[in-house]
Amino acid sequence: MKSSERIYNRLEILEALEIMGSDPEKIYDDITALAASICNSEISLISLLDDKKQFFKSRHRVDIKETQLEVSFCKYLITEDVDQLIVEDAKKDARFSNNPLVVNSPYISFYAGISLKWSNGTRLGSLCVLDPEPKKLSDQQIKGLETLAQQVIHLLELRQAKKDVDKKKGELEKILNSSLDIICTIDRNGTFLSVNNASKNIWGYCPSELIGRNYMDFVYEKDRQKTEISSKATFSGKETLNFENRYVHKNGSLVSVLWSANWDEQDKTMYCIARDITEKKKVSEHLEHSERRFKTLVQEGSDLIAILDNEANYKYVSPTSTKILQITPEEFIGKNAFDFIHPDDQASVYNRFKEILEKSQVTIDPFRFKNKNNEWRWVETIATNQMDEPALNGIVANSRDVTERVLYLKAIEEQNKRLKEIAWTQSHIFRAPVARIMGLIELIKDHDLTLKEKEEILDFIVKSAQEIDSIIKDIVENSFYNIKSNNSITKDDY
Repeated sequence: MKSSERIYNRLEILEALEIMGSDPEKIYDDITALAASICNSEISLISLLDDKKQFFKSRHRVDIKETQLEVSFCKYLITEDVDQLIVEDAKKDARFSNNPLVVNSPYISFYAGISLKWSNGTRLGSLCVLDPEPKKLSDQQIKGLETLAQQVIHLLELRQAKKDVDKKKGELEKILNSSLDIICTIDRNGTFLSVNNASKNIWGYCPSELIGRNYMDFVYEKDRQKTEISSKATFSGKETLNFENRYVHKNGSLVSVLWSANWDEQDKTMYCIARDITEKKKVSEHLEHSERRFKTLVQEGSDLIAILDNEANYKYVSPTSTKILQITPEEFIGKNAFDFIHPDDQASVYNRFKEILEKSQVTIDPFRFKNKNNEWRWVETIATNQMDEPALNGIVANSRDVTERVLYLKAIEEQNKRLKEIAWTQSHIFRAPVARIMGLIELIKDHDLTLKEKEEILDFIVKSAQEIDSIIKDIVENSFYNIKSNNSITKDDY
C-alpha cells in the first residue's frame, strides 16, 4: 500500500510539473556537466521515472533521451526507498550484469545515483553519474553529488511554484476579465499600468488603448479638479471610497463612475476599482425628481392625503392637514376619521366608506369635517383601496376643502327659493289691477258710453296702471334686499 501511494504521488507530481518529455534546459545541463566533472565520470544524467519509462531531463555525453523502466538503475532508489545507490562495477552485480545498458552501449560499469526526493518524501528519480570503467567515489565527491541533487530539487520546486503562480495568475486574469467593474493599477504619475477587459464595455477603450496613458486624459473636464484632489489624497496614503466622477466614453458620451482606490507605498502603485453607475445615477435622479414632485404635491398641495385602515383609523396624514384644518398630522394618527365628521353626515359617509372595501375607488360627496377651531368645513373625498399594495396597505383618502363652493351653491339655492316665493306672491297682487284694466278695456269696446262715462273709465285705468307701477317698484326693492341678504350668508348659517 505504501509503495502504490508513493508511485501515485510521484506520477501526480510529475504530471503537475509537466516535465516528462520536456525540452532540455541549460540550467539542468550545467548541473549534469558539473556532476560529471566533480565525480570524474564520463556520463551524468538527471533521470525522472513514471510508471512506464525513465526520462532524462538532462544528459551529459550520451544521446539516449529515455529508456524502458526495466533497464533503469534509478528505479532501485525508488523500489528500495534509499537516498543513494552506488554500484562500483555493474558487471559483478547480479542486478545489472545482464542489463542492456551494461552489455551494450554505453557499456556502463560504474553507477552512482542520489535520489531526487520531493518535499513530501516522494522520490522522483535521481541525479546520477556513470562510467564505462569501474570506480569509487570519495566522501567529498558523494557530498558534492548530494548538493547538486538538492539543487535539482530546488529547480523542480521553483518550476512548480512558477506553474502555480502562472495558474493563479491565469485564474486571476479570468476573474479580472469576467468582472463587470474596471480593475486597474496606476503609478504615481497617473499612468495606467494595467486594466482589465471591463474598460471596453464601460469606457469603449480596450486595455491596450489605456495602458501607458494618463488617467486624467479620459476624465470629463468639469470633474478634473475634484479628481486631482482625490488622487492626491490617495497618493498620500488615504484610502478612497465611493468617489464619483465622469469619464468621457470613446463615443463622446459621459460615463458616471464610482471609484475605490488604495495606494501601496511598497509597490508604488495605486490599486483601483471603478464601477459604472450611469444607469444607477439616472434611476437615482429620476427617483429624486419623483420624490420632489411627490413632496410638493403632498406637502405644498391644496389636498389632504391620508391613509386609513379598514376601520377608518388614521395611519398617515399629509403635512397639508396643518394648512387646511390647523391640525398636525401627528394629532390624527391613531384616531378615527368619524370622530371629526358631523353627526348628521356620518351615516352617509359610513355607507360610502363600506363600499371601498369591495370597490377599487369611491367618491364621497361633500360632508362636514371639524377643524382645530371646532368649525365645520365642507370636504369632498375620493377614496382608493390600496390594501393589497405592501407599501401602503390601507385606504388612501384624497380630500379637498370645498367649503366656499358649498356655501356659494347653498346661497344660490336659497336665493332662488326666495325669488320663487316673491314671484308667486307678487303674481297674485298683479292679478287684481290687471283684471280691472282688462275689464274696463272690454267695457269701452263693447258699449256705447257717454263722454263722462268714458272719462270715469279712463280714470280707473290710470289708477290701476299706477297701482301696477307701485307694485313693480316694491318687487324690485324686495328682490334687491333678498339678494343682498343671501349674499351675506356664511358657514355659520349652516
